[in-house]
Order: sequence, then structure tokens, then C-alpha cells
Amino acid sequence: MRREYQFDGLVGPTHNYGGLSPGNVASAEHEGQASSPRSAAHQGLAKMRFVRDLGVFQAVLPPHDRPSLASLRRLGFRGSDEEMIAAAGAGDGLLLRICSSASAMWTANAATVSPSSDTADGRVHVVPANLQHMFHRAIEARTTTRILRALFGATEHFVVHEPLPGSRQFADEGAANFIRLETSRGAAHGFA
Repeated sequence: MRREYQFDGLVGPTHNYGGLSPGNVASAEHEGQASSPRSAAHQGLAKMRFVRDLGVFQAVLPPHDRPSLASLRRLGFRGSDEEMIAAAGAGDGLLLRICSSASAMWTANAATVSPSSDTADGRVHVVPANLQHMFHRAIEARTTTRILRALFGATEHFVVHEPLPGSRQFADEGAANFIRLETSRGAAHGFA
């Protein structure tokens, strides 16, 4: 029996309009505006409830821990968590906005999934996206992989791979740039 699920990400408490995605019109138009993470989370939950009520199986991915203290350390910040956050927020605060991004809520960018009907071993294969084009998204890959491995831990049915190496040749934006087409003759996977 085939069952399809809609995965949504829960908006985290550090949701902000940082304008971090060049070329994204909505991101640019809202840059610097005040955000309401609680309202955004409630809107997301209402949408998930609506989808579920339509009869679609619904799953929820948790928000990532933000700000990403590991990323701040990799960028050279030292001291207590509070000292690093204060230092990253100094000046224009760009590094703090980047490391506090709640963009993991956009689950279309989380991974690419190959259903068991299309794989040689009959298991669902999940490849977390490396999102290497923008730093605020690239820092999601490690946590997303960990979450997906916890969700899909039944290895007799699922394989959660490592993200592809980060490079121009292997840039991976997840299922946002992917489509699966199926006919009576088989299925084809298209990547943009």
C-alpha cells in the first residue's frame, strides 16, 4: 500500500525577516520588518490542520536550535553562549540573523525523496539537501540529517543518506527543484 505524507516545518522562536535570500522577492520586501514567531507558528499549525482535514497525511518537522552556536564558533566567536550572541549581534547584526534563521521551516528544501516503488532495494531513499548556495541554509544540513534519521530509523524500509558534498557541481536545494512524474510505463525524476 502506498501512502504519501505532507511534511511541514514548525516555525521556530528566532523567526526573523533578515532579507537573507538575494533574488527572493518576498525576503527582500520584508527585510527588517518586525516578525511574530508565535503568530507564524500558529499560522503554520492552522495550515497543517487544514491539509490534514483534506485527508492528506500530515507530518511536522521540529524547528532547529537557533541561533546556531556551532556555526558562531566555526566563524571564530568565543566565550559563553551569551557573549557569542552579543558579539554576533553587534554592528549590523548580520551574522546573528544568519545564524538565527528559521528557514528550516521551508521543508521543500529539506531533502529529496525517492519512493520505494522507484528504488532497486525497495526502500525509501532520503537525501538531505546541502543547500550550499546560502550560508543560512547550508547550516541546516547537519540538523536536518539528524532529524530525518530519527524519523526514518527503520532501516529495513528507509535509507537516509548524507547530504551531497557542497559545491557548484552538487548544489542541492532539495525537493523544491524536483518533480516526479509517473505513467503506466514507469516513473521519471526531474531535477532543476
